Amino acid sequence: MFKYLMILLSLISIDAHAEPIRIASDIWCPYICENETGYVVELTKRAFEIQGQTTVFVTIPYKRALLELQRNNIDAVLALTPGAIADNQLIDAGVVIGYNSNDFYTLIGKDESFETIADLNQTSQAAAVSGYDYGVELDAWLNAHPNTYFASGNDPLAMNIIRLIKGRHSVIVDNKNVIEYTASQLNLSQHLRYAGTIGLPVPLHVGFSQKNQANATIFANGIKMLKANGEYQEIINKYKILPGTTTNKARHKRLQKFLPVINK
Repeated sequence: MFKYLMILLSLISIDAHAEPIRIASDIWCPYICENETGYVVELTKRAFEIQGQTTVFVTIPYKRALLELQRNNIDAVLALTPGAIADNQLIDAGVVIGYNSNDFYTLIGKDESFETIADLNQTSQAAAVSGYDYGVELDAWLNAHPNTYFASGNDPLAMNIIRLIKGRHSVIVDNKNVIEYTASQLNLSQHLRYAGTIGLPVPLHVGFSQKNQANATIFANGIKMLKANGEYQEIINKYKILPGTTTNKARHKRLQKFLPVINK
């Protein structure tokens, strides 16, 4: 908690004359990655920068980011569904920056498939991320089942993948691109199996507080400019192919103590 407080204080204390746009989110690669990378991070930053507006981006847990947005300690949170926008009374600028789907993964060798909510009744324990919006039906199922595990913190999906391999739960749900990206960073892709998708993809937005209508308008205009000059597609293209086994060393070291002994 002290670490998050120091991050937020640094945002608040930035030179008032610069008035940077304060943006926060948790790690959700390849949408939002460490070291201010990820295509949603890059698009958002460039949308402001192309108009001469500076930005500051910090990584904090998802639920914390939404709370600080309500407190006006930050100006925007990245990659929010329409449900999250509505529930938190935010502004979305009318710009879709990607799509999310509820994709399910099990361990290799399992045979479960998930195409409807009813299919989940056959699983012993599902794992999701605390605070995420999975849609009305799936949210209701996850919250109604006491065995559901909700991960939190800065790297909740990574922890869910690790716990899946350790046998702590039988299936994880998140976005397919994010699961595969994170698994590749942990060198664990060979242990995971895609087991289906429930529901249709939903659009993702950058959520601004009610006091940031002007910044939402600037953001929307910046995205139009990036599409017009070709930068938008260039940024998207950078993240189309999942990386190989070259991992982020700092992240891998931080998670190493949780990894099971594999192929010993």
